[in-house]
Amino acid sequence: MVVPSSSATSQSLRFSFSITPSPSRTLPKQPLPKSSVRLSRYVPLLKPISAVKTEVSVPDERKPPIFPTVGGPNVEAIEVDKVTEAELKENGFRSTRRTKIVCTIGPRTCGFEELEALAVGGMNVARINMCHGTREWHRQVIERVRRLNAEKGFAVAVMMDTQGSEIHMGDLGGAASAKAEDGEHWTFTVRPFDVNFPERTISVNYDGFAEDVKVGDELLVDGGMVRFVVTEKIGPDVICCCTDPGLLLPRANVTFWRNGSLVRERNAMLPTLSSKDWLDIDFGIAEGIDFIAVSFVKSAEVIKHLKSYIATQSPERVNCIFL
Repeated sequence: MVVPSSSATSQSLRFSFSITPSPSRTLPKQPLPKSSVRLSRYVPLLKPISAVKTEVSVPDERKPPIFPTVGGPNVEAIEVDKVTEAELKENGFRSTRRTKIVCTIGPRTCGFEELEALAVGGMNVARINMCHGTREWHRQVIERVRRLNAEKGFAVAVMMDTQGSEIHMGDLGGAASAKAEDGEHWTFTVRPFDVNFPERTISVNYDGFAEDVKVGDELLVDGGMVRFVVTEKIGPDVICCCTDPGLLLPRANVTFWRNGSLVRERNAMLPTLSSKDWLDIDFGIAEGIDFIAVSFVKSAEVIKHLKSYIATQSPERVNCIFL
């Protein structure tokens, strides 16, 4: 309540305040708004880290403590690789990297020193592509990765990627590479050539190649490194004109486009796993690889068949990755 008062010696007004509430004006109690977050789910996450270091006494010695004393006899060692150990020391547990890095191993990265440099940089999986290289070369890469893990303390896994049902070029008659120039005409064929390899001729591994492509289609080699346009079809041969020059490499993949769209029916007649793929899978199981990657899977039966086959051939589990 406010009571004004006046004084003869002062022109200002003075006010006295009463903090006693009036009995007739009691405010009704308002309910607190309900929170949209259920704190019971998150309260356990707010425990201080020091709680882990607290020594807990348990009357029954047969029961282990909930939070073992750090440095005490109840602490169990957790084995981690060298890279994870460095990340833990630098960033702590909450900041360790969860993304796994897969590195494709090639001729320039297959040495022991190069593999170690990749592992130090964060490589988790070494991928070997069965479209390229020989069995002996792949075996050497697997052995070097195992040696790297044993000697340097890494935990790099090995993944074998099968060739799958992609259309691939041949070996270019034994040449390391071939240069396709703008305007040159090249022949893509399914005919096999042993010794006498015609000039500007490329063999492909798909018997239905000539039937599937049409005049005007655009052929992309190695993801577009070299481009051709189909100008003519003569039996099993497909005549193409180079529109984007580049270097042709052995075993490069080939795709063809029609009206600006990829022709996905190109591998409909190809099996998901060829006879070569099954031989490569046997090789990988014998070498003790960790993962098998399969591309262009067409049905679940292929996956079930592969998993059952691996279970009968390998005493240890081999993980399958389907792309």
